[in-house]
Amino acid sequence: MDLHEHKQTHTKMNSWWLNDAKGIPLSRVCDDCIEAVKKTYRPEVLGECGRYEDVVEEQIEPDDHGGQSYYDSGYDY
Repeated sequence: MDLHEHKQTHTKMNSWWLNDAKGIPLSRVCDDCIEAVKKTYRPEVLGECGRYEDVVEEQIEPDDHGGQSYYDSGYDY
């Protein structure tokens, strides 16, 4: 499967965001490509095993948005 070409077929109706262990969106996925996309990331990044901090070079600091996440779960970017 050519992931780049396949991802061009994604819409808001047939796909969703795959997030890392911290809730940061990584890639838009669907049932057909989720496993292939997950293989492009280390398990620690996805929160499947180990520690996120062990594989991420730069610490991600939370932004101050008045207690609301910048990546609001209701927002589809």
